[in-house]
Amino acid sequence: MFAIYPVRYSQVLGKHAPYHLSSLRDSLIYKIIISWGIVSGMREIIPETNNPALREIAREIPVADITGTHIQSVIADMKALLGNEDNGVALAASQVGEPIRLFIVSGRALARGSRNAPDEPDAEDEHLPILPDQVYINPEILKMSRGSKDKHEGCLSIRGYWGMVPRAEKATIRAYDEHGKVFSRGAAGFLAHIFQHEMDHLNGILYTDKATEVYEDPDADAPHRNGAGKLKEDKRL
Repeated sequence: MFAIYPVRYSQVLGKHAPYHLSSLRDSLIYKIIISWGIVSGMREIIPETNNPALREIAREIPVADITGTHIQSVIADMKALLGNEDNGVALAASQVGEPIRLFIVSGRALARGSRNAPDEPDAEDEHLPILPDQVYINPEILKMSRGSKDKHEGCLSIRGYWGMVPRAEKATIRAYDEHGKVFSRGAAGFLAHIFQHEMDHLNGILYTDKATEVYEDPDADAPHRNGAGKLKEDKRL
């Protein structure tokens, strides 16, 4: 889990500081702690130019290690980082410099489910339920539809650029969750798109390798800006 500097932590929360970190996970105080950088040893989303792990084939995680300190620490850091990204919907461990077979899909993306991606017509987020982030460990694609469609795609590791990438419309994945339990999930549309992007990350592939078109977006350099301007609801993976 997270390690916190005790003195600085108490300075922020005072004598009422709770010691059980999970109680902070959805709180305003927790977000302040993350944004101020008070968490010790916090991982970062590393730009592609400084992250050789993005070009490695990620290693499988022994099932016995899933509930261990190191993997749980990686998961906790990734959830926090993803939660800080207004337009981020998924994150692979390779993006934080850990070439292991692990990615996380945000609750926002899971709530959308089979609905269209945010850059497609009729995509509405206003009334979607709030769901927890979902962890995929040692994921494998069980099946994928044959047909593909160009999808508008960005990446938290390559800010300032977008592209069009051909992706299958449906995909089924099997993985372990953060408790070491195996599960399968079928997806269509936006979520299937996410699965394919994140699986590419675990195999050392970036979306720019597959893109039929890549274009620069100077307005998207900042981590919390809204995409390309002309597509207000763009998301990054």
